[in-house]
Amino acid sequence: MKTYAALALALITLCSSVHAANWKICRLDVQIVNVLKEPYTQLQGRILKVAPTSPTTQCPQQGSTVTFTPETTDYQNTLPRRQWPRKSQSVQIDYRYLDGICKGDGHPHPCRIEHYPLMGR
Repeated sequence: MKTYAALALALITLCSSVHAANWKICRLDVQIVNVLKEPYTQLQGRILKVAPTSPTTQCPQQGSTVTFTPETTDYQNTLPRRQWPRKSQSVQIDYRYLDGICKGDGHPHPCRIEHYPLMGR
């Protein structure tokens, strides 16, 4: 979890000044297919069902894979590892993203902030 915290801090630092619109949300049904260990522990899942919350939302395609670190329903914290879904388990995720312009390094560039909260946990 320390590595994830360091990654989050780096993202906040890089995106210290973000100009963006509203959060876009995709409701995903995902079956966990793998637990990745490198460079840090994440889950990999196959998307079974996709439901965008608006017509302009760019959701991943049904049947594709997504790699993520599961978060709490308020997307403020990473879930403790003991609460992570197991391989072959199906879960619901409210994938959220925010596109904007990051200026943290002095050179504005497009960036996307992503969250993967597990629903019903």
